[in-house]
Amino acid sequence: MNTKAILIAGGIVLFIATLFTDARLAPVVGAAALIGTIIYAWAANRSDAEADFSEAERATARQKRQHTGPRS
Repeated sequence: MNTKAILIAGGIVLFIATLFTDARLAPVVGAAALIGTIIYAWAANRSDAEADFSEAERATARQKRQHTGPRS
């Protein structure tokens, strides 16, 4: 299992556990899980941005080389 699957499964288990123990905790836990998910997604996207940019630059250069062959 990867990190995202573990976090999703843990969040679901935690939310269901709060429903069975005390229903008043469910909105608080749900809001905390949502905020945690937003922060996790923001951090993951931020770290991937530089790698994606480099990959895009390499792909663009490769496409230019393929489509601009020798001219007569």
